Amino acid sequence: MSTPAKAPKARQPAKPQTSGALLTAEEAKTRLHERGTTLKAWAEANGYPYATVSQVVRGVNRGTYGMGHRIAIALGMKR
Repeated sequence: MSTPAKAPKARQPAKPQTSGALLTAEEAKTRLHERGTTLKAWAEANGYPYATVSQVVRGVNRGTYGMGHRIAIALGMKR
């Protein structure tokens, strides 16, 4: 008998910031920089397209719904 193959684990998005106050785009970028990561690395690590993460941080995508909203929450920019 062969053992059943395990299904790959789904990536869990980054936990949202819980410091209370919402972050501005600059503050979100500064926090990532302080942790030694780039937007691209953060996007890949959390399973988001880099272009969408960049749009949320730059304000092109306001993050009001959908993936943009989930990214903004993960970055601590929205609740």
